[in-house]
Amino acid sequence: SRVSSLKKEVNNSKPALTSRNRVSYSPLLSFGRRKRFRRPRGVPTVQFHSHLKTMLGWYEEFDDAQKNDFLKQLLEVSNSPQTHLLSSLMGPVLHANCPHNCTDILYWLPPSIGLEILGYLDVYTLVECQSVNKYWYNLSCDAKLWRNLCFRPFYRLGQKVASQQLEIIKARHGYIPWRQVFIERYNLQQNWLNGNCYVRTFEGHTQGITCVQFDDYRIVSGSSDKTIKVWSTRSNTPWGGLTLRGHSGTVRCLHLNNNQLVSGSSDCTIKVWDLAEGVGWSRSRCTVTMVGHSHTVRCLQVGLGVVVSGSYDHTLKKWRLDTGECLATLRGHLAAVLSVQFDGNKIVSGSCDNTIKVWSFDTGECLSTLSGHNNAVTCIHFDHSRIVSGSLDTQIKVWDIQSERCIQTLDWASAEGHTGVVRCLQADTWRIVSAADDKTLKVWSLESGKRLVTLREHTDGVTCLQFNDLKIVSGSYDKTVKLWDFTRPFVRDVKI
Repeated sequence: SRVSSLKKEVNNSKPALTSRNRVSYSPLLSFGRRKRFRRPRGVPTVQFHSHLKTMLGWYEEFDDAQKNDFLKQLLEVSNSPQTHLLSSLMGPVLHANCPHNCTDILYWLPPSIGLEILGYLDVYTLVECQSVNKYWYNLSCDAKLWRNLCFRPFYRLGQKVASQQLEIIKARHGYIPWRQVFIERYNLQQNWLNGNCYVRTFEGHTQGITCVQFDDYRIVSGSSDKTIKVWSTRSNTPWGGLTLRGHSGTVRCLHLNNNQLVSGSSDCTIKVWDLAEGVGWSRSRCTVTMVGHSHTVRCLQVGLGVVVSGSYDHTLKKWRLDTGECLATLRGHLAAVLSVQFDGNKIVSGSCDNTIKVWSFDTGECLSTLSGHNNAVTCIHFDHSRIVSGSLDTQIKVWDIQSERCIQTLDWASAEGHTGVVRCLQADTWRIVSAADDKTLKVWSLESGKRLVTLREHTDGVTCLQFNDLKIVSGSYDKTVKLWDFTRPFVRDVKI
């Protein structure tokens, strides 16, 4: 057949194996076929010992420079077996007169440099260093290292909460043990990342909750039932039975600052309330009413002695807090203004015209307009470098203020985002917390955009929230206010 004849032709064309072209194969070679190196046959044993004795005699006659030159040339003609043997024999000889920890780099460095090196490690690697030896343990327990860890963005607390923590720990120990401070912050962050929290529910409103604010010992909520309620965080009952009545429409927005509360309503007014403590709360009263908007006051913020409000009448207004005088009206949005925030330099607003506008705080001039959402911008939060916005299109966007570009979009497809209208959000140095009509609150990494945890307790859409390092307060169409306390769970301490 053709196949058999082809095989014969191939076999006949192969060169005959001779001593010159014979190839030896070794299973130890991993890079294909290669010729085995021929080992020298050596010399007879008696002759070897004679030559060795002669060479050692010559070597003893050499001076140090000649010995060095001899060894250098000897290494150059040595193969792998000789260099391996040399390294094995020289190890103990080289360290024969050294202390036991001569290879410990941290031990022989000045402590300040050792601490500088350890300062670049994350907490988990630093903990591993403690198990190396006693010196590494003492060095890695240095208070400076743990203090620096406490002030990394992921573990840094707000100024007020951080001060309270340090005061409590100092009162307990007489000084500040930074390692213990970090352990508490680490456990707190783990609670946030794992959704470990104690949830309390406050009931009393007869219609859906539209806005919430809180401080160290009370929660204030506004509702479609036209009332404002003040709740004690020390109990599940309204604070002293306090209900503030005065608005003739839905209370749409609140801002609590110490004992001063500012509210906006669908009755087109803004009211300032004095919540100073008195017997039976007899001193709680409305002190100022601001009139000027022609439609629902949807959002407001207080600071620097002024109130900035946004309304369904398409405008923003700036007011004096003490007298209620209207200082300026900002026009530019083509539809209702749903969200506003400001600092000493600029005002940022979101609107039903699907845009975000940045205004000069002093002149009221519109500095830039950000477009990208496919529906109304319901909530915003900004700092010196970026704006975070939520929308009816169910998306959360992060914008760079300088370039005016959207740098990140958080949605269901890319990050398991919300499936309903995003009603509210807030951000700090490392996280975003958002809430939506899908009845959930979500916590996100501000840097990566990764969804960290989803919180589910409300039975209807979540309309509002506020949070600090320790807790979240949220309100919902289900007529309840919920307090999510991340300091309460008793989780196992990290072994540090």
